[in-house]
Amino acid sequence: MCSLPPIQLEPRGVALEYARERMGEVLVRTGLISDADLDVALLEQSRIGGRLGDVLVRSRRITEDQIAQALAQQKGLEHVNLAVAPVDGTAANLLSARFLQRRSVIPIRIEGEKLVLAMSDPLDVESIDETEMLTGLHVVPVVATASQVDRAIEQYVVGIGVLNQLEADFATSAHVVEDLAAVREDAQVPVVRAIDQILREAVREGASDVHFEPDDSGVRVRVRVDGVLRQVTSLPLGSHAGLVSRIKIMGDMDIAERRRPQDGRITYKSPIGTVDLRVASIPTPLGEGIVIRILYRGIVVGSVDALGFLPRDRAVFDRILSKPYGALLIAGPTGSGKTTTLYTALTQINSEARKVVTIEDPVEYRVPGITQIAVNPRVGLSFAVGLRAVLRFDPDIVMVGEVRDSETASIAVRAALTGHYVLSSIHTNDAPSAVTRLSEMGIEPYVTSSSLLGVVAQRLVRTLCPVCKREAPVSPERLMALGLPESRAASTVTFEAVGCDQCRGIGYAGRTGVFEVLEMDEDFAALYVRNATAETLRAMALQKGMTTMRHHALELVAAGRTSLEEVNRVVV
Repeated sequence: MCSLPPIQLEPRGVALEYARERMGEVLVRTGLISDADLDVALLEQSRIGGRLGDVLVRSRRITEDQIAQALAQQKGLEHVNLAVAPVDGTAANLLSARFLQRRSVIPIRIEGEKLVLAMSDPLDVESIDETEMLTGLHVVPVVATASQVDRAIEQYVVGIGVLNQLEADFATSAHVVEDLAAVREDAQVPVVRAIDQILREAVREGASDVHFEPDDSGVRVRVRVDGVLRQVTSLPLGSHAGLVSRIKIMGDMDIAERRRPQDGRITYKSPIGTVDLRVASIPTPLGEGIVIRILYRGIVVGSVDALGFLPRDRAVFDRILSKPYGALLIAGPTGSGKTTTLYTALTQINSEARKVVTIEDPVEYRVPGITQIAVNPRVGLSFAVGLRAVLRFDPDIVMVGEVRDSETASIAVRAALTGHYVLSSIHTNDAPSAVTRLSEMGIEPYVTSSSLLGVVAQRLVRTLCPVCKREAPVSPERLMALGLPESRAASTVTFEAVGCDQCRGIGYAGRTGVFEVLEMDEDFAALYVRNATAETLRAMALQKGMTTMRHHALELVAAGRTSLEEVNRVVV
């Protein structure tokens, strides 16, 4: 972590100077907004309330960072990036969360008799005066964006306060959960507050999963963001039973059953809207582990262009989608973006003249005009049972969320032989392995070769933050050894992750797909029916021009979109 330089004690007159010029006047004088923009924003502020800066940002007349930079520069103050700058928890908790949220300020450290206060509006003299009165310290303001201040309050005050209270309660109590009714209903019970805080922060960060993992010293809590797990806290061991009970109650699971795995589902109201949670529990020697998968509603499925295929792969993909019937498989591990690719393909081939039915576990994206069915093992509705029913529903296009067993595979492949277009996903490491996996499931090669149109294998790599990425020269020899052609290696400039305000100090912002697209043409089918191995099939596919996922990833490195470190983390 970086540290801020000591700040000189400002004379009292500085605060008085702030009062002479309001934020709107500073922004007009610096040319960031016009007088007309300010008038419109002030009128909107008088109508709906709130801070002027928030009104301007919502109207897209200016960004938060522009406001913070302008105010800091005009007043000669330090501009801090709270995504990477250290925040002293002791200082942050000098004031109540309610006060900090109301004023949009957070103390970040104490220097003798001075309190360094990060503010989204350093011209707010009332907040400075009230902070000095409440703390007895002289306030030295520094400038940060409003969203960063809000996140810091959640992280260092609200979240820490909840978790500290939880630890204190369990340190003085020999019993973990005495009253299950309280765990069900009482929002002030520490366990309830802790889980709510953890889920709120996970959703705010765009996490895909939350892990609760018991060990000898406590309960480790980790979140997965952009495919990478990161520990957020460690809860006291005494809280474990209460945490598990609370999550199971939320997920309508059996709290008395601790010896076998269970699944549950939760509809959770988060700060950004309602999300769906899938809960999985599993027994371990140290107690039950819990993983919560977060499914975000309202995600808009983009076009095929947005997937990021290389030109050759895009042409093959389009050719596969243009066929009137057959099967398309999307291959990859959990979390590799298969569902997004499936839905994108489905949207591409859907039309008013075709009946589309899907069977999924669960239904992740809602698509108007498509009949969507959710698997429900509790009532005997498996993929195989559901697929049989779907085929009696007169579909033209069928999407099966996942080929998990030989029965589902057999029905799906034979449906493709009888005039249906079938899309599904399968868990294999590359495209040729998906073809041989069907043989391992008992599907005869001659059946697969007659019905399978192609396989798309994929991974997701994180893309470098465009704001803070920096050059990290790599020799052409090393790039060639990694697989980049000699013609590209000499002129390629590579970049590495750094971390800044925009990417919350991570160095990456978002993810993109890397693909390999295999087409089942006559030559490939003839080789496959002779029971060729995955290695032999792969050699044939490469000979016919298939681009590997690693080659695609290196193309992203050459384009400055990701780093070699990320490629080596994700792609073999």
